[in-house]
Formats: sequence, structure tokens, C-alpha cells
Amino acid sequence: MAMWPAVTFTAIAIALLGSLVIHFRPTSDDPLVRFASDNSHKYDDDLLELAKIASISSLPEHCTDIEEAAKWLVNRLKDAGLEDVKILPTKAQPAVYGQWLHAAGAPTVLIYGHYDVQPVDPLELWTTPPFEPTVQREGKGQGYFTGRGVSDDKGGLLQPIQAAEAYLKAKNALPVNVKFLLEGQEEIGSPNLAELLEEHKDLLAADMALSADGGQINEKQAGVVLGLRGGVAFEVEAQTVGQDLHSGLKGGSVQNPIHALAQFVAELHAPNGSVAVEGFYQGVREITAEDRADAAAFPFDEAAEMQSLGALGPHGEEGFSTLERRWLRPTLEVVGIYGGFSGAGIKTIVPARATAKISCRLVPDQDPDHVMSVLKRHVETHAPPQTRLTFTPLPFRANPYIMPRDTVANRAAAKVLGGLFDGVKFYRDGGSIPALALFKEHLNLYMTCFSFGLPDDNIHSPNERFRVSMYDKGREAWIRMLQEIANQAAKTTSSAAASAT
Repeated sequence: MAMWPAVTFTAIAIALLGSLVIHFRPTSDDPLVRFASDNSHKYDDDLLELAKIASISSLPEHCTDIEEAAKWLVNRLKDAGLEDVKILPTKAQPAVYGQWLHAAGAPTVLIYGHYDVQPVDPLELWTTPPFEPTVQREGKGQGYFTGRGVSDDKGGLLQPIQAAEAYLKAKNALPVNVKFLLEGQEEIGSPNLAELLEEHKDLLAADMALSADGGQINEKQAGVVLGLRGGVAFEVEAQTVGQDLHSGLKGGSVQNPIHALAQFVAELHAPNGSVAVEGFYQGVREITAEDRADAAAFPFDEAAEMQSLGALGPHGEEGFSTLERRWLRPTLEVVGIYGGFSGAGIKTIVPARATAKISCRLVPDQDPDHVMSVLKRHVETHAPPQTRLTFTPLPFRANPYIMPRDTVANRAAAKVLGGLFDGVKFYRDGGSIPALALFKEHLNLYMTCFSFGLPDDNIHSPNERFRVSMYDKGREAWIRMLQEIANQAAKTTSSAAASAT
């Protein structure tokens, strides 16, 4: 189909008659919001059922759970009234697709989310079993869902499905055309998403994209994310001897791989906190005055943040604020290190091997392939004495993403969020969602994050949770968002028609 905003005869006619069109503006009294409210228990059950499925994409033993989650979503999309619902196979975890395309003259919105989740380790720190989700509803929407994936991203992806259902069952129509693409590989870096987007480019054609993955600043402050960092990851193994040795008989006469690895890791950063890898900063985009202004305007209490994290104080690259370090500068972090004996008591050995897992977050315009090449070269040329270092890339890769501030979807998001929260900020974020850059590269679509998790939801950690209030508010926000996109699109079409006359 022809994509909006091409100004067709029909679109111009609609624009010229715009004064006769009464746009729906949902309120708490609106039948759509009322429909959603009346079905809140059903929607609670949605999340509890989906979160029971242990759809961990990184562990092969959960392949059947991935398949079960995909089939569950197929049934849920059909029940909501979506059409042409199907599973899109990949080389590994599949994606789920559904659509509704009967809003003539309106834009087409591609909605993205992911149904895979992180592993649950360390299991002993969970206060409830991670795949036995619970919900406690208290007064005025207070309380929490608990369980792995309730916030990231099963609660998030359910909200637009439920919003679409509200339209289709309360009004028999949506104000825009919608397509859903729900993937099962986001938590492992979306390794097959690029191929899937290319293979189904025509099917996924749209005017704009929205992500149900992400979050808000806090319960009162909303945000529109203008960019995310990219990322790469690798593993370094240090080996110094052929097998573990008796530390009394051999210790002090051969290199200890843990000592060697610790030395290597310690030298990855300079005293000023910068990454001491030649070529690492190639292509890094300069921070603009607007970037700094966004960071300065962001509601952030550094002292309270450090206290909540249990940190002794801020740390990082000199010359930048904490938010600038998180959003606008690349980083290198050791995310795991192991070797030797780690059980109870003592085992007196010189281990043969030690390993570090390292991840990097990247900013525009860094090239992940270039960064991996300079990291590999650094590993190969900076081995401590009597040490063999082995470099192995890990399956996490995402390009940095940045988008214009002024788009139809961003304007709509700011208006909707402004009506539901006390304020809206534009900002960049330090995390990575591979799909955002991939959608731009393969579908030529900027993606606006429109999601409602909060920073204290413990995503990727034990005791993940999702506020009931944000689950409900997010559903209402999606109802409003779909209509506001139609409103914004009509304004843009009207302006284009006026310019053409």
C-alpha cells in the first residue's frame, strides 16, 4: 500500500474537510478507557499467564518455552482482533506478527516489542519464584506485579495489544493502521533481526515505528528518548600453564593467570577514567550544547542516586557529568571475571586459566566492527609476561541510535505523556535496544520508545517488578497515542496540502 505522508487526492480531501472531523480525545470517561478499565482483571491475567513462561533466549534448554510464548502471543493477538497473525521464523527464536490495516488515509504504525527475558541468576536472591508471577492490587492502582519479564518486556508489549483490542471491541476500528512485530531475541542482541527485517521488508513497511520496550523517568516525570547507546561484548581468557598446579610446590615459579588477567583489566582504563585502548574513541560524536542542556534539565539527584545504588560516590571519565557519562560517552565495563577455585573453604592451587567478560557501550558515530577490531588488537598486543590471551567475541551487538527531536511520533508522544504525567523531558539513554538502529537501517524508520517501566523495576536482576499503576497508565497512554498519531498526521497532511496550493 502507499505510505503516508504522500499527499494523495484522498488525503487532500480529508485535510480540506478536517474542520468537519471531530477527533477523539480520550478521557477517563471515554468508552475506550472505560473498556480497558472494565477488563483490568483480564489484563492482569494476560501478564501473569505470559510471565509464567520461562522464555529465556540465552539458554538452549528454554527453546520450548520460547515457542510456547510465541504461540501464546499469536492467540492473544487474534483474540484482540488483529489479522494475518503468524509466526515469522528465524534461524533461532521466532518473531510474531499481526496487523490491522483498515484505516483509509491514516498512517501505518509498526509496533515493536520482545517476549524473551533474561536468565534469573542468582536464584537465591529472589523472594518469590521468578516464573510464578504474582500481582497485588492496592488502592488507586498501587501494588506490583512480580516475576521475570513483567517489566522487561512482557508488561510493555501487552499494553499496545490491549489498547488495540479496546478500539476494535469498543469502536470496531482503530484510528490508524497498525502492525505488530514481537521478537524473541532482544535479550541476546537480536542476532537475526536484521535478516528478518530484510526478508519481510514489504510486510513491515510503515510510516513510523513505536517501541514498547524501554521505560519512563519516574512515576511523575515522563521522557521521550532521542537516542540509545550501541554495544559490543567479548571474552578474554588468560592461560599460563597446562593444568591447575599445587600452589605450594609450584606457586611463585610460574605466572598466575588470575594475576595476569587482573593486571590486564586494570590497564584497560587510564587514571582519568578514559578507556586506554588505541582507536576506541574513533568517530565519537562531540557532545552538543543541546545534549548538555537536556542532561542538565533532567530530574536527577546524584547524591540520592548513589545512595540508592549503595555506591560510595560517582566514578567515571573525568570532565563529564554522571548523566553525560551514561548517555553521551562510550564505556568499557568488566561484567564478569572468574578463575580458579570459588567454592567454600580453600583449594591451594595456581589455576591454569582465568576469564573476563567485557562489554562496551558505544555512541554515535562509533562503528561496532571497528571497536571490536581495536579491542582484539589490544588483547593480542598487551598480554602480561608468560601469558596467552585469547579473544572471543560474544553475541551482543547493537549500533548506536539517535533520532530527530521533531517527528510525528515524538510530537504525539510528548502530547500524550504530558497529559498523563507532570512533565515530559527529551533525553538520551545509556542502554541499548538493537532494534532501533536496525529499523532505521533496514526499514528506514525512526522508532519512538513509548513504554512504562521504571528505573527501580529491577530488570535483569532478582525480584523484577512492574507497578500496577504504570501497567494501567501505559495502557491508557497507548489508547491516546494511537489517536494522537492520527491527529498529528492529519495536521501534517493539511499543512502539506496548504503548501501545495
